[in-house]
Order: sequence, then C-alpha cells, then structure tokens
Amino acid sequence: MKITHFITVAAFYLFTVWLPFIQTEVWAQTTQNTKPLLEITNRTGIKVVAQVNYSSTMPNGISKQVMAVKNLYDQYSNLGMKPGKDYEIIMVFRADGAQFLLTDEAYDLKVKQPHPKGNPNKAMIEALYKGGIKMYECHIAMKLKGYKPEDIFPFSRVVVSGIGAVVDFEKSGYLSMTP
Repeated sequence: MKITHFITVAAFYLFTVWLPFIQTEVWAQTTQNTKPLLEITNRTGIKVVAQVNYSSTMPNGISKQVMAVKNLYDQYSNLGMKPGKDYEIIMVFRADGAQFLLTDEAYDLKVKQPHPKGNPNKAMIEALYKGGIKMYECHIAMKLKGYKPEDIFPFSRVVVSGIGAVVDFEKSGYLSMTP
C-alpha cells in the first residue's frame, strides 16, 4: 500500500511540477529560430573547393550543386567580400556532374535528357566564371562519357582526375564541400 501511495505522489509531482518546467525549457530552446539570422563571420582567407559530381537537377534543369555554389557566391558578394581577395571558390566537375560544363551543342548530343535550349547551366556557370570562380573538368569522367576537350566550356581546365584534384586542393588549404 505504501509503495502504491509513493508512486501516485511521485507521478502527481512529475506531471504537475516537472513536466511544465521541462516543456518550458524545451519551448525556450525551440524559440531560437526567432532571433536574427546568424551571419557569416569569417570573411577573409576563405578557400573552398566544391565537387559537382551528381546529375541531380531542379525542374528547370539547373544542377542542384551548381545552384548551391551560386548561393555561396551570392552570400559572399552580398557581404561585400571580393573574390581573389577575401575568398576563392573552385569547382571540380567530375563523375555525373561533368555534364554541366558541356557546351550547348555537346549537351544536346551527349546528355540523356537534354534541355530544349542546350545546357541550362550555361548562363549561371558563365556568371560564376566571370565572378572569379575557377572550374575544372575531370579527364577520367570525360573519357568514360565520351566528351572531348572541345565539348566543354573553353574557360574550364581539364585535370587528370577530379577526385585527385579535390585532394590536391584540400592539401593546399581549401575546404572541400560536396553540396
């Protein structure tokens, strides 16, 4: 009888005193999203190498990985950061992502589901290049997919191995990301 009474009192105490306290604490933790957005604090000396290695696209045909790099570029630009001075971004196109550096003509001929107007990534990739982003194409992926040097944008550089290039950039102090 005494144990039953103890359990009843303990349960009552738990649900009337501790549970509201715990819920308040949890609520306090979940309201962090109402605070101002956290901004990028490191604004100089940034070196990033981004792998573009998937063929996943948005409905308009734009590579999700290319879009992620464009978003990072836009964030840095909006903060007044200067490419080559405050940051460097390098993109390595390899594996299935190699298709996004194809010219319009090569894209229409060599990609299974071509976009009706050539490479839908062209304008974004050209804008990134003009904004100071360097682009490299994996030679191994090119061979496996039947791409020739004239099939890719002329401002891109072919590397022996995309993954090897990523490792080299990492050893040179670049932070690697695969968006």
